[in-house]
Amino acid sequence: MSITKLPDQFSALEPFAEKWGQLETASERYLLRQSLTMDELRTFHDAAANRLDEIFTYLDSFPDGDLPEAEARLYRTVMGLSEVMQAVEIFGAPRVKNAPYPHHIDTIWTQSGSK
Repeated sequence: MSITKLPDQFSALEPFAEKWGQLETASERYLLRQSLTMDELRTFHDAAANRLDEIFTYLDSFPDGDLPEAEARLYRTVMGLSEVMQAVEIFGAPRVKNAPYPHHIDTIWTQSGSK
């Protein structure tokens, strides 16, 4: 099975797409962040964080919910940056201090009424 490459203008992010571009869920990204070193996280952060406007402007040029595979892989890759930015910019570590490793966070959406 061949892997679709990122769009040419984002080929510099290909090494990060190998790890992050296949992940579909926030839980998968959260677990990956915990397993990486700060050097790996900083390298991704440094390569991609300053390109977010460019990336999302490009992705916004496609119809909602209809990204071609290369663009979907780019989207999944930069979604990983949401986890990486927490580690680099907030925690200063891949894992939350004093939390067991590995651990999960499950988000459950509920609807509340005001009746």
